Amino acid sequence: MTTVAPDRLARIKEIVAENIDVDAEDLSDTALFIDELGADSLKLIDILGAIEMEYSIVIDMDELPKMVNVEATYQVAAAAAGW
Repeated sequence: MTTVAPDRLARIKEIVAENIDVDAEDLSDTALFIDELGADSLKLIDILGAIEMEYSIVIDMDELPKMVNVEATYQVAAAAAGW
């Protein structure tokens, strides 16, 4: 498992919050994007794209189903970036 960098996790949480229209302060790291927060697959693609732009990385679309919450999204980004 990747060691979590708090600043990167916080920024990913902000990106997620911006894309699914919730306050970052109210967003739990484990809240499920689709089941609990009402996001759809297009919102997940938006999140993926925003993270790619923020960190100048490429995340394979095959990783999208793994991006179910903030923690999992961080892990996907970390693997793509080599953090």
